[in-house]
Amino acid sequence: MKKIAILLIIMVFCSLQMMGQNINPSRIKYFNDSTYNGKVKVVQDASLKLFMETCVGLNKKREGFPGYRVKVFAQNKQDSRSRANAIRSACSNDDHEAYVTFVEPNFEVHVGDFMTRFEALVLMKELLAKYPEAYIIKTNIKYPIH
Repeated sequence: MKKIAILLIIMVFCSLQMMGQNINPSRIKYFNDSTYNGKVKVVQDASLKLFMETCVGLNKKREGFPGYRVKVFAQNKQDSRSRANAIRSACSNDDHEAYVTFVEPNFEVHVGDFMTRFEALVLMKELLAKYPEAYIIKTNIKYPIH
């Protein structure tokens, strides 16, 4: 019986202690808008800044980042360039961004700029009716506009 009474007293004492520690955000200087005048000061190591500048420079050189496109055409015949340009314009008329590239010895048409393979798969299924040899490739894609 004494153990239950002691346990009950401890529980009441602890609950009173927890109720007494209400923290109002207005008392903490981080929540007060006028404390830092709307400015953020970033404190970082110099090596981290150098690393970030290096990454930005490499990304600018690369002209894009890794992603996926759908390859719909690849040939090395005499009229391949004109056929590739015709396919590119047909894809552009269907509201798909298309690119003609020359990967020796073929002229190729790549369609779309997708960050995930699943997004490219949706377009590939749409294009298979018109281009039965279409497949997904991993390549550098353009940065999104939006």
